Parts: sequence; structure tokens; C-alpha cells
Amino acid sequence: MSVIVQDETGQIILLCKGAHSIIFERLSKNGRIFEEATTKHLNDYGEAGLRTLALAYKKLEESDEEFIKAKTAIGGDRETMLERVSDMMEKDLILVGATAVEDKLQQGVPQCIDKLAQAGLKIWVLTGDKMETAINIGFACSLLRQGMKQICKSTNVDMLNQDSKRICHLWDAINSQFSFVTDEAVKENIVMQMTNASQMIKLEKDPHAAFALIIDGKTLTYALEEDLKYEFLKLAVDCASVTRLVKEGTGKTTLAIGDGANDVGMIQEADIGVGISGVEGMQAVMASDFAIAQFRFLERLLVVHGHWCYKRIAQMVKIHI
Repeated sequence: MSVIVQDETGQIILLCKGAHSIIFERLSKNGRIFEEATTKHLNDYGEAGLRTLALAYKKLEESDEEFIKAKTAIGGDRETMLERVSDMMEKDLILVGATAVEDKLQQGVPQCIDKLAQAGLKIWVLTGDKMETAINIGFACSLLRQGMKQICKSTNVDMLNQDSKRICHLWDAINSQFSFVTDEAVKENIVMQMTNASQMIKLEKDPHAAFALIIDGKTLTYALEEDLKYEFLKLAVDCASVTRLVKEGTGKTTLAIGDGANDVGMIQEADIGVGISGVEGMQAVMASDFAIAQFRFLERLLVVHGHWCYKRIAQMVKIHI
């Protein structure tokens, strides 16, 4: 998310906040002075279960005029123009630092998730947080449990083989036209990780063993590409399911629940969308099929009203036949 402001000297500045994985990719070579220190802080915050954001800025010159033109444009290409100009503006940023906040779980969330899991629902959590934060939150809300085997998928350079590492470290030194080399190396690594994880699940002798699939956003982007998505689906159905991929690949019914504007796309993609009203605003509620005030009410919505609804529809169909 970015805002454009003007200081007392007339200088126009773009202020940007977002997930560290996105912000760090958009930094200029001269804007990485605090990258090492910020990364350490982010890791410490993530391990403490805090939700983090990276902050950066950029001084603007001509691109703000382009943005005004795109914003006031009339026609079907307005969104495309805005996206193009925004992407152009939100690069070559200068890193400022990071923030961390404690976002406490609502009352009853762990118990609700535990009941839904017992009912046989497969659950995915989509978040922009660091992987460490996501794992800590997973334990806090009972989505992850002690003894559960964690299958982590990441494009982190530290997890690549030596050849892929060398290619990635050359990124800043080569022209962008060679970016496909890095992409292919990362994709090859992801395929290897998915294959190894699938083998681990198949070789597990304990019939009651539980697995948790943990995948970062960049890896998910690659995993949902045409040539990888069904390999990813084979792995994911052993652990959980992603909205669109599962709808297309298995025909299973999907439900998405969220409370913010960034959850709207997920809610609209699912067969059943549930919005939570509250401090995050009403965008999710307006885009959903059902609205609830707190997450814990999802248990009653599904296991009580959902069951009753299914029974009534079945009786109506039976009478009609």
C-alpha cells in the first residue's frame, strides 16, 4: 500500500508499506543500507509471533503526473493504466525500517478451528506475514499442533542448491533480460521440494500422522503456474486446499472467510464466502454470502445451520422427485 504526500518544500514523496518479501524486491541498490539490520529485526519479531511490515519511500518527479492522468482516465483501460503507473512508481525504493504489532486472536478462535478440523474440514490460512509469524500464529490458533510434521516450501535463497544460489546472487550484476535463468532455477528447486514432500508423506508408516503444508507467497506464485499447479495439488490435498486450484482440480466445495479488503478476491472466488464485520471495515462483508461478527461464530454457521440447510434441501429434492 502506498500514499503520495508533499512536504513543506514542495517535494513529492511516495510512502510505501507492505510485506518484507515484496518491499525488498523493489528496493534500489542505494536503498538497502538498513536491509541487513531490518531483516534481523523482522526475524526476531516473527519468532515472537508479531505481525510485521516493511516501510520504504521514494522521491517522485514526473510519474505523479502520469498517475493523475491514469486516475482521471475514462474507459475500460483505466485499471490497467493505474496498475502500470503504480508498478512504475513503486520501485527503486529506499528502505526505512520495519514495524511489528501484536494482533491478538479473537475469543474462541482456537476452539472453533479445532472443532472444524474434527468435522473433517481442510483449512488453509492465507496471510502476508513472515513464515515464522504464520507458524507461531498457527500454533496459537490450534491449526498447528505439537508432533505435526511441517512441510515448508520456500524460494529463500538459503534453501536453494549451490548452483541456484550462485545464479540468484548474480541477479544484481546482470541485466534483467536474463531473469528467466533465476526463474528456472527457482522453479526447479520448487519441483524438487514438492517431490521430496510427496515421497515423505507416502513413506509415512503412522496412519494417524498429521502434516502441515507451509508455503511462502513467492513459492505459491510459481506453484500455481500452469506446468506446476497439478503437482502442487497432489501435494496440497494431503494437507489442505487452495480455493481456485481445488475447485478446478477436485470439484470440492470451498469456503473462504476474511475480514479485510485484501480478502475480497478470495471470498468471491470460493463457493461460499463469509465476511467478518469489525475493525477492518465492511469490504469483506459486502463481498460475502454470509456475514458474522466474530470468527468463532463460523462453527455454528457450518456445523449447525449448514447441516440444517443441507437436510432441508435434501428433503425438498426428495419431495419434488
